[in-house]
Amino acid sequence: MSYYQYPPNPYPLPRESTGLSVASLVLGILSMLGFAAIILVPLAGVITGHLAWRREPQSRSLAIAGLITSWIGLLLATIIYALAIWMIWWAGSEYGDYSYYENMTYS
Repeated sequence: MSYYQYPPNPYPLPRESTGLSVASLVLGILSMLGFAAIILVPLAGVITGHLAWRREPQSRSLAIAGLITSWIGLLLATIIYALAIWMIWWAGSEYGDYSYYENMTYS
């Protein structure tokens, strides 16, 4: 039996990266500021947030914050797109059937 103790490791462990979490949070904030009109911004925030939540356990709070803001931005973008499509459809159905020449009476 040996009582020899191993020396402590002089090199600290490398810090884990938090890049995906920060990217998710930045994309979520951008999507809340109005860049949700480009649907790729909140979608990229959701994807990077889910990747960060799985891969970076030390920065889960940043990943969750990025996920929440990105999902809200994605929801707002979906509502805006649905409203714009409905307005275009409504305007086309409201004014598309009217014809000036059909309502003219010849005397």
